[in-house]
Amino acid sequence: MGLFGAKEKCSICGVNDGSIKLQDGCICKTCQGKCGEFLITLGWKNIPVQRVKKAIVAKVDNDNLARIFNPDKKLEKYIEIDTVNRLWKIPAYRVIFRFEDLIEYTLIENGANITSGGLGRAVAGGVLFGGIGAVVGGITGPKKERKEIKELRIKIITRNSVYQEVYINFLTTGSIKSDSMMYNIYNGHIQSVLTEFALMGDSNVQAQDQTSGADEILKYKNLLDAGIITSEEFEAKKKQILNL
Repeated sequence: MGLFGAKEKCSICGVNDGSIKLQDGCICKTCQGKCGEFLITLGWKNIPVQRVKKAIVAKVDNDNLARIFNPDKKLEKYIEIDTVNRLWKIPAYRVIFRFEDLIEYTLIENGANITSGGLGRAVAGGVLFGGIGAVVGGITGPKKERKEIKELRIKIITRNSVYQEVYINFLTTGSIKSDSMMYNIYNGHIQSVLTEFALMGDSNVQAQDQTSGADEILKYKNLLDAGIITSEEFEAKKKQILNL
C-alpha cells in the first residue's frame, strides 16, 4: 500500500495499480499479459522486477520476428526454417530464433550424448558427409547390441535471453527398440535436423567473416579520412581484404 492506503503503482509501467506482488515490487494485469510465453509462473511473488522487464522485451522482439517469419523449409513437426530472414522455430515452442542464436546442439539417446556440434566447430561424435550434408558416424556408426530406447532428443543451447535451452523430442511417449523400423525412421529425421543446424552454423561463420571484413575496411576508411593513408593504399587494402 502507498500513502494513506493508496494502491502501489505497477513497478513495470508506473501507470496502473499493481495488483500482483513481485519479489521487489508489484505488477498490473496488463503488464502481466505482456510477458506472454516468456514468463509463465504461479509464484509471481518470487519474480524480481528486472526478470519481468526482460520477459516483456523478449516478447516484443519475438512478436516482431513472428511478423516476418516465413518458413521455406519444414522438417516434419520438428523444425521450421526461414532461410531468407535467417530465422528458425521449433513448433513445440512459440519462440522464433535467429540463426545467430544457435550456440550448440547435442543428440541425446538414453541420457548419453551421441553427437554434437555448434558455431565454429566440427560435429563431435560424427562427421559431416561431403562438407555440409547428412550427419553420419555418431548416428550411423557400427551396429550396436539391441537395446530399448526411452529417450531420443536434440538439446539446443541458444543466445535467447529467456529460452537458453530448448529440445526437439523425437520419442515423446513409450519406448522403441534400437533395431526397429521406427528407430531408423527417427534417425533419418535426426540427420535432417542436424544437417540444418550445421548449415546454420556454417552460415553464421560466413556472416561473421563478412562482418569482420566490413569492419576492417571501415577501419582503413577512417584512416583514409584522417589523412593517415592515401587513397591508393586504401584501395589496395580493400582488395586484399575482399580477396580481389
